[in-house]
Amino acid sequence: MLITNTNIELLKKIISKYDNFAILPHYNPDPDALGSAFAIKFIINKIFKKQADIYYQGIIGRAENKIMIDILNIPLIEITDDEQICNKPNILLDTQPGTGNNPLLKNKKPIMIFDHHPVKLRSKSVEYADVRTEFGSTCTLLYEYIKAFDLKPTINVATAMYYGIQTDIVGEGRNGDKIDYSALESLSKYINRHKLYSIENPKLPFDYYVNINKGLKNSVIYDDFIVTSLGQITNPDYVGEIADFLIRFEKANLVLVVGVHNNLIQLSFRSQSKKVDSGLTLKKIVGGLGSAGGHHKNAGGRIQFDDNDDGNKIINKIITRSLELIHGKIMTGIPFLSLGDYFKL
Repeated sequence: MLITNTNIELLKKIISKYDNFAILPHYNPDPDALGSAFAIKFIINKIFKKQADIYYQGIIGRAENKIMIDILNIPLIEITDDEQICNKPNILLDTQPGTGNNPLLKNKKPIMIFDHHPVKLRSKSVEYADVRTEFGSTCTLLYEYIKAFDLKPTINVATAMYYGIQTDIVGEGRNGDKIDYSALESLSKYINRHKLYSIENPKLPFDYYVNINKGLKNSVIYDDFIVTSLGQITNPDYVGEIADFLIRFEKANLVLVVGVHNNLIQLSFRSQSKKVDSGLTLKKIVGGLGSAGGHHKNAGGRIQFDDNDDGNKIINKIITRSLELIHGKIMTGIPFLSLGDYFKL
């Protein structure tokens, strides 16, 4: 049994101490963060009859994520003031303390963590931290709790979790375990397929196509490594979305996408090479400039800069570091859209 009686008893003991909880997914929450946050709220409401609100910071810009929230009625509260969460016990979903990618206050310790990313040092001192790096999705982990409590998820909760797992494990640059696919199969009995189809196939704004165009025009390929800079972006989700798009190219094994949003440099790294771990590699690339982390096949990072800094210089430094780290030297790249001039593809 993955969730033991010891897990359940400790969880009950902690939750019994409080009446109102602040659930915190990572910045710019993705479907896995949203689905798992929705799931822990469901458990706390249903089993413990207590209040739990989902708070978020950043932008929910991806069309699929917007319609997911709308069509599944996921209740979110945007954090506009630290007072909203400082006096409530915090529960972290799909993130951990010290990662730099969540709204946890600097000196605040969460009471619980549910995640599937590599364990952080600060997580080890948290009263209840369930971090399963072998899982491809945090939603999979929360589904184990739903089963352990002998709960039947609502249609909306089940559909949110199903989509959260699917987006984290299905497709190029993604990685899942047997437990993730088992959860998908089990959850499929409860989901609304019409709603799922609507989430998977939303209408896309013109801005999406503008950024896809920028991503392609600015892409340079160095052997099997594609690097592109999007410049200023209105939606930080485009960085990951374009990284997922480019890693599908048949001759690419590595992708780095960089974009700037509100004095934040956003980075996404993808790897299909057994020798290159995305999370570890992006951490080395970013170094002390910001924060980064992730899994073997996909990772993300953020670098904060102020008005006195030159964002373009930082981006150039990141690209230079990435080439040195991947190839050991600065190579001459080929503009991606000009590949046809060099090779018969």
